[in-house]
Amino acid sequence: MMKKGLFYDLYDRLRLVNFRSYSPDKLSGFLHGYLTVYTMVRIYPWLEADFGTPYDIHERAKEIARWYEVLVQNEDLPADPRAGYAADLMDVYQLYSDLNFLEKGVDAAYDILTPWESGKLVLPCRTPNICRLLCNCYYFTGEAQCGELAGKLVTEALGYMRGNHRGNLLGWWDAICLYDNVVGLMELSLEEREHLGEERLRLSVRVRQVEDEVVGEFERIGDIFTIDTGQVFYILAKREFAACNEEYGK
Repeated sequence: MMKKGLFYDLYDRLRLVNFRSYSPDKLSGFLHGYLTVYTMVRIYPWLEADFGTPYDIHERAKEIARWYEVLVQNEDLPADPRAGYAADLMDVYQLYSDLNFLEKGVDAAYDILTPWESGKLVLPCRTPNICRLLCNCYYFTGEAQCGELAGKLVTEALGYMRGNHRGNLLGWWDAICLYDNVVGLMELSLEEREHLGEERLRLSVRVRQVEDEVVGEFERIGDIFTIDTGQVFYILAKREFAACNEEYGK
C-alpha cells in the first residue's frame, strides 16, 4: 500500500470540511472517493481504524448526495451538470440501497434524455456525464438504446483521444470504464470487448500521466480549496484501493 502520507493526510483534513463550501459541480470526485473508501473498508474491515466505520464513511457521501437530490430536480440547470448529479445519485444507490436516490436519479435522467416528453431518447450534449448517465440507465432499466447511445459516445471519444487531445481525459476515462463494465459486458462480442480492452490499455498510460500531474499540483499547492481537491481525493482513493487489493490478494 501507499505509505501513510498524502492520501491519509488529505482524508483527515476532509473530516471537518463542509462540502457546501464547494461549488456542487466540484463534488463528484469527493463523492466517488468516499464511495471507493466505503467499499475498501467493507472488504478490509481492519481499515476502519484509519478511515472510520462504513456507516460514517457513507454518511459523508450522503451529505453530497442529499444536495444532489435537490439540484437534480432543477430543470433550469444545464443538461451536463444535471446529468452528472443524476448519474452520481445512481452510483450512490449501487453501494447503499436508498431507493429515493435511485428514483430521483432515474426521473431526472429521462427528463434530460427525453425532452418535451417526446418519449424519444436524444443527446442534449456529448459529454462524459451524459455517457455515464446512459450507462446507469441501461444498468437499472435494461433499455438497450441507452447502451447503444453510450457506445457511440465512447467510440467518438476514443477516436479523438487517439491523438494528443486531452479535453476532459479523466472524465472520459471514468465513462469509458463504466461503459466497459456495465454495457460492454452484456452487449459486446468477445472480439469487441478485446478491442475495447486494448484501447483502455493504451489510454491508461496517458491517464496515469495526467493523474500524476493533478496530484503533483496538489502536493505543491497544498490548499484544499484552490484546486480540484475532489479529483485528487478520488485518484488517491482508487490508488489506495488498488494497493490494498494487491497486498491482500483480492
